[in-house]
Formats: sequence, C-alpha cells, structure tokens
Amino acid sequence: MFWLLLACGIVLRSIALTQPLVDAHLLRQCQTAAAVRDMAATPGFSLSSHIPWIGDHDQSYVQELPIYNFLAMGVSAATGNLTLSGKLVSILLWAVSFLLLQPIWRRILQAPAIPWANLLFVVAPLGVFFGQAFMPETLVQVLAFGFVLLLVRHDESPTLPRWVACAAVGLVGLLVKAPEIAHLYLILVALILRRSGWRGLFQPRLVVAGLLSAAGVFAWGKYMNSVNVNAHAFGSTEANIAGFIGPLSGRFHLKPWLMIAMYLGAFVAPGPVILAVVQGIRGLIARPVFLLGAWLGATAFFYVLWFGGTAAVQSYYNLPALAPICALFGIGMTSLLAHRSRNLGIIAAILVVACAVPGWVYLFRQDRTILAAAQWARDHTEPGSVILVHAAHRADMADYGANAVFPFYAQRPTFIWANSMPAPMREEALARSRYAVVTMPLPEGTIATAIRKLRGMPNPPRPSVEWLVERGFAPFAEDAGFVVFRRQ
Repeated sequence: MFWLLLACGIVLRSIALTQPLVDAHLLRQCQTAAAVRDMAATPGFSLSSHIPWIGDHDQSYVQELPIYNFLAMGVSAATGNLTLSGKLVSILLWAVSFLLLQPIWRRILQAPAIPWANLLFVVAPLGVFFGQAFMPETLVQVLAFGFVLLLVRHDESPTLPRWVACAAVGLVGLLVKAPEIAHLYLILVALILRRSGWRGLFQPRLVVAGLLSAAGVFAWGKYMNSVNVNAHAFGSTEANIAGFIGPLSGRFHLKPWLMIAMYLGAFVAPGPVILAVVQGIRGLIARPVFLLGAWLGATAFFYVLWFGGTAAVQSYYNLPALAPICALFGIGMTSLLAHRSRNLGIIAAILVVACAVPGWVYLFRQDRTILAAAQWARDHTEPGSVILVHAAHRADMADYGANAVFPFYAQRPTFIWANSMPAPMREEALARSRYAVVTMPLPEGTIATAIRKLRGMPNPPRPSVEWLVERGFAPFAEDAGFVVFRRQ
C-alpha cells in the first residue's frame, strides 16, 4: 500500500507538469521562477536576484535562503525548461517528505491507521498543489519532517552526531522559512522536559546550539536587510516579522479564524473527512500519544503566533497543519471502520478522493488573462521595451506591486502599476515606458467571479484609461482581456 500511494502521489502531482505558472498563488510562484532565471543568468554565486517589477531599474531582493532556487537551477541546466524543472524539484522533494513521514507515523500511529494517514497526505488538495508548485514549500516540508524525526531519534538515543544533525536541519529550516519551522522547537522543549525537566533546557549542547542558531538567523537577517531595505523590495526583516505576527487585536476577530477554517476544511480535510479528524481527536484524548500531542500543540501555537499575512491570508501557510491532521484522520478512520467490512473501507477511500477533487480543480484553475497579455507583449514588442502594466482584472493584483507574472512571461522590463505604488515611481513608470497594458475584469456571471463573490471579493470595476491618454499614450491593440497602449 505504501508504494502504491507514493506512486499515486507522484503521478497526481505530475499532471500539471507542462502547465504555466498561472494557477493558484501565481504571484509567489512567478516571483520564485523569475528569481531562479535571474540567478542562473548572473555570473558567480548570488543569493539575491534582480527585482522584475520596477521596470529598467537595477535593484535586487532576496526572499529566503535560496536552496530551492539552486536545485531548480541545477535541474534546469539538464532539462532546458525552467518551469518544468521547478515543478520536478517540488515533486521530488514531496516524495522525500513522504518517505520521512513513515518513521514518524510508526512512532505515533498504530499500524492500521498509517495507510489512512498516508492516503490523506497524498490526496489533500493543499498537498497536491504545493507538491508541484514552483515554490519552496516541499523543501520546507522536508526540513520540518526531518527535524521532527531527528528530534525523536535523539530523544530515543541521545548522541552528539544526532544532536548536531538536528540543530543543523533546524537552522537551515529557519533560514529558508522561519514561520513554518520555528514552532517545531516546542516539540524539542516538550521532549526535553519529559526526559530531564527544566534543568535539561540548560544542557551545554542545547545552549551552544541555541546560540549558534540565533547567530545564524541574525546574520542572515542582516544580509537580507542589506539587500531588501530599498524603495522597491520587501523592507527589513524586522518589519516582515512584525507583519507576519500581526496586531494582537486581530486574534480576537472572527473573520481570520473563519478563513483558516475554510482553508483547512476545503484544502486539507475536505467534506466528510473532517468527521474522521474529529473522531481522531476523540481517540487521541482517550489514548494520548505524547509526540502527536506535542506536534498538535506546536501547530496551535503556530496559528496563534503568526496571525498577520499568513494562514488566514495565504493558503500555503496552512501546510504546517497537514501532517498532524493526517495523523488524526488516520486515528479517526481506524476507529470508525473498526470491525467493518473491507468493502466499506474501499468505499470510504473513494469518498476521501472524491472530496478532494473540488479542491484540486479550484487550486489548479488558471489566470489566462495575465498570461495572454504577457505573451502578446513578448510577441509584439521590441526586446528591451519598457512596459507599464496595470493588472486591473483582479483586486489582489491591482493592490500588489510585487507582481512578477507579467515580466516573467513577457521577458520585458516591467513597471507594475499598483494602488500601493509610490508617487515618484508612478511618474518614472509613465515617463520611461514605451507601452502600457491594462487587463480588464472578467465579465459578470463567470464561475471565477461567482467564487470571488462567495469569498467577499467582488469583481473590480472596469478601469478608466484616460490617465494614459493624458500622458501621451494612444490605443495600440486590444484583446478580450486586455488593452495595449503605445507612447505617441
């Protein structure tokens, strides 16, 4: 069953191998892909990349320790296809994370529960999509599961090499994506307290590792600040952390918690699957498992701590909950199907897969408007032409200046015109651009607009283009989803 599920998981994540990066979280995917392409074209060993959304300005930015980027660069050198290479790296890393889960399962689940936990881990929409997305999420999963496994093995048989490996993996995880790794250190604290009490927290090896990890994080933060503290990147590390944490008052509002519940209910435990998860919670209470309890407690802390632009805003920040929920699902299904016929188990498995299908469809839906506009620009404008882009067909794009989708596919210097764009940059964009592209909202009545309305995101109004005409641009071309202007 294990090998069958592993094979099914790889096949399922390979279906979209040749698709462009314009499905869910296309903004983040194209940021990563654009960074990889720029790093590959830059001589030497670079940890940063040029910002693609500020026209012909030459400034750089860095998002995380680019291990994933380097892996994608290596595979791209062999395949010659950047998009394919990033997806292949994600799928390979997902398979590694699946393998790392198995020894963890054996320590927290009874044998009959493991196939069920694996099944949900394989088909959960969030895992399927980000198991092939051009993003470092599967790398983060590998580091998270590796860290948990090393913690357990060190707790079972403490040795210095195991502790060094554990500390090293934890530090790398913090440098790649601290919000999705930091909470796992609570598992370490729980294991130490169980074994040695409070005195165990002051062991020399623990203190040394803590100091070295803090120094590593501090040094990396300083480097990120040296690159990112400019008018066009993402600001300081301290400001970003504050943004991830968010204001204390936000935790007392209902809407963010409802959004988290929606993400978990739609993309992790969809439909009736949640009933088995609830049954798993009851089973864990009746028969506690220390490691799983500590993992769930750490995950709860993750949600309470990082309450800014994380799990309530971006679906991929709910990935830390995927494995613990899969474990609860395994416990719950074992309980619900105890002494039931084998046929009922097969029907239940089919139902689990069927419940995941709507989530797959939603996450893999594509934004063809921005892709068509970018492809038109690549095919009909001169190389090096500076283009101003106002992505008005989606509210999230209209408000977001760090949009790398158009420049990645158009391969032209691009100014992204966003509501948050500083006034001096607006003047530069209008003065330096030869072309301007404005994408138009989808017509009312489409499935996409209906979904947005359900999420409280009404279709944006058709934008005015008079401001472009007033600044010397004239209509040049038009398509169903966008209008192109050229400077007279």
